[in-house]
Amino acid sequence: MIGASILCLLPIVAVCFSSQPKVFGSRPQQQQAHGPQQLQRHPLLDLSDDATFVWNRVRSDRRRQRSETTCLNAGFSANEEGGARNMFHDYKKPIVLIGKSSSLENVELMKLAESLQEQDDFFATRKSRIYVPESFKGGLDSDIVVSDERLISGLVSDSQDYQWPDVIVMDTNSCAGGGNEEACLELARSLHEDVGLLSIYVNVEPTNDSKRTEDDQALKNKQEQDIFLPFTDYELCVRNEGTDDPPFTKTDFTWEHVEWELTRLLARARLIPAIPGDTTRSANTAHLTMGDNTFFLSLSFPDIRQVQEYTSQMCLDVDAMEYRTDLLDCRDSRFDVIYGMQLLRSYCRPNAVRVPGLPLAGGVLEDVFPIVYTVRTQNQAGTYPDDEAGIERMFQMLEWGLRSGVEVLDVESAWDFVLTNRLLNMAESRYSSQILGSHHVVNEEVTTEDAVLLFEQCALNGRAHGAKVVLSIESEEKDRMAYEAGLITAELAREEGNPVIPHISLILGDVGQFSRVINLPFTPVTHESLTSKAAPGQLTAMEIMTTRLLTRIFQPRKYAILGHNIAYSVSPQMQGGAFLATKLPNEYVRADVATVEEFMESDLVTSADFGGCSVTIPHKQAIIPYMDVLSDAAQRIGSVNTVIAKEEFVGDAFNRVLYGDNTDWKGIFNPLERLLGGSVDPEKDVALILGAGGTARAAAFVAEKLGLGRVYYNRTPSKATELKESFGGTVVESLDQSSEGGKALGDLLVTEGKRVRVVISTLPATAGFELPSWVLENPSLPIVFDVNYKPYQTKLLEQAEEKGCAVVRGSEMLWEQGAGQFELWTGRTAPYAVMKQIVLENCFTSVLE
Repeated sequence: MIGASILCLLPIVAVCFSSQPKVFGSRPQQQQAHGPQQLQRHPLLDLSDDATFVWNRVRSDRRRQRSETTCLNAGFSANEEGGARNMFHDYKKPIVLIGKSSSLENVELMKLAESLQEQDDFFATRKSRIYVPESFKGGLDSDIVVSDERLISGLVSDSQDYQWPDVIVMDTNSCAGGGNEEACLELARSLHEDVGLLSIYVNVEPTNDSKRTEDDQALKNKQEQDIFLPFTDYELCVRNEGTDDPPFTKTDFTWEHVEWELTRLLARARLIPAIPGDTTRSANTAHLTMGDNTFFLSLSFPDIRQVQEYTSQMCLDVDAMEYRTDLLDCRDSRFDVIYGMQLLRSYCRPNAVRVPGLPLAGGVLEDVFPIVYTVRTQNQAGTYPDDEAGIERMFQMLEWGLRSGVEVLDVESAWDFVLTNRLLNMAESRYSSQILGSHHVVNEEVTTEDAVLLFEQCALNGRAHGAKVVLSIESEEKDRMAYEAGLITAELAREEGNPVIPHISLILGDVGQFSRVINLPFTPVTHESLTSKAAPGQLTAMEIMTTRLLTRIFQPRKYAILGHNIAYSVSPQMQGGAFLATKLPNEYVRADVATVEEFMESDLVTSADFGGCSVTIPHKQAIIPYMDVLSDAAQRIGSVNTVIAKEEFVGDAFNRVLYGDNTDWKGIFNPLERLLGGSVDPEKDVALILGAGGTARAAAFVAEKLGLGRVYYNRTPSKATELKESFGGTVVESLDQSSEGGKALGDLLVTEGKRVRVVISTLPATAGFELPSWVLENPSLPIVFDVNYKPYQTKLLEQAEEKGCAVVRGSEMLWEQGAGQFELWTGRTAPYAVMKQIVLENCFTSVLE
């Protein structure tokens, strides 16, 4: 096998092999200018004669039947609640922590609640407050105790006293006895079902028997069945991590990791829902999670602790871990399965290099390694029983995956449609996990047409975010069958107006190794450090990428930063570091030219391997006439900061198409959306935008997207008027609290009943601008965003921080927009922490020290 050390030499290796290099699979695709990545939109160009025959027949049949109701996937009806998706997205109510601490002394639930009060990075705009319902107060006599009735009435009336990120602690150690159990149960039910609060079961199971008597444990087990499981959505498992007694403090991970897990669950709960087939870039887009040249590592250990010694190497090569619960010795214990997943995450955290960011309120979790949660049955190349009782139990285990906040949930498509429909309804209405429909054909060969039907079955009637079909073949001549079936299925979905989702197309065994090479999205792999594979025929990510390079299925691209006098730019380090972290052998250089014409005529742009560029001053407007297609954002903002070069089939040949986009606005939008948390009052809240240049246009576009009114101030009012004409809003002549003409900022706020929720300054740092003090003296302080990334601390930011405002620096805008560019170019998630760290290291060394 080709070793990991060859990565940096891959382009050279592809040229210098004097004899046929080793590739994996039977028949490497012939070298050509266009691999599967481009041809997925044009399957007829890449199909074998047999597959072309299937495509023509199936398409003809479908056209005849278009007006008829298909019987495929009957029973997997859309969500009965009208397609509701993740009721906790942009959640604004308190969090409920419910469970039974290990003892009256070790109050794990209260410790977790207090940890949220210390999360300044995430809850910068509002401190968390703790409440204990009277039914659960026990011996507690404190101002945090509130009567059950007052709590319920305040929540029902949307009282400002109880809102995100406040925490309601319900520890049943404090409600036992005295006939209080029924009141505790009714309150838990009401908060979950009537009020709709986000409830997390803190499941504490200390390993030391002396922490709980036998009767106490029996009571906890009963409460679990009566209260904890029916009236919670997520589950956090704890053993001895919150115990202070030295003899009993042996733990698998630290209390800090327990706190981190709680934060992660909150982030997953509030995440934007994934929409099948939607390619809009977000923190939860399946086309990025399961994007091109992404890999997940299939773990086959009976005890997850055995993984620890390998994680430092494995995490560098893959984008997710597959948690094969059917292979675990503890698979029938809900606590142990969830605890084991938390343990796996603790191993991966220090090695999370390739992972995207997970947003929560004002911050981003940068070390969350995605997990694919799988219960593979015996019929589907797994080990879990597939009799009636086994399948019912399997669906219970899949619910455990949802409760633990997994990123991807593998759902086998072959089983009971009632159970499947119930699971999908639950996943869509209360969770943010992406659904991967799957089917394995073991020890029998099917036709290409059958494989197409299996892909459609795995789409779960448009409710899956990805589809994985694994076939068996007898001859290597058919090692492209799954791939071709995936192409046909995608094209049928387009023609019929159904979601087009990533198709993972594989062949079992050594005979199907090449199928793993030509399958671009989310390929399951093994690792060279492991002694066994989870499935026969699996390759390592390095073996697959090497073969893709040598067969030109993957072709390295060249990118650049286009501008003038740009020696200061950190983009080459940032994007180059991102390519390195994801092991994509692309190149990123500076293109410092006086005119766009000079750049467009350069060898870089005219070469076949040009992939696109970043665009900075002074060329963001001048590049527009050279674009073939402009995004909506680029058109509205009137500038392009990202060029994507694609090869597309136009007429009867492939031609280059240049797409112009703008990610500057995402650099402003993402941090503000996190801090605002969806709590914008469109009738009252405004963004004060300072300046009137290109970045101010991006800021106005963002304010519009966030539902904020727009107020513009610029020393040259005519420039601000242009912003008003493009994006609506109001121009003020001064930032004074009042003026004789009534055209000051203060006059506007009073007469129209507005408040400044966000200040976005696009003024140069050299201006030394500060806001009038009165703007920062209101009870509700605005968020202050300064787009300058040098210097790190401007006068405006110093002023805002002194007043206690939440602030956003231009450095954050830099790596946020850079991550957006990376995803547009590569079609996969960006390594968020890597890009952020490089920006800080190159611009703000003193901050890191």
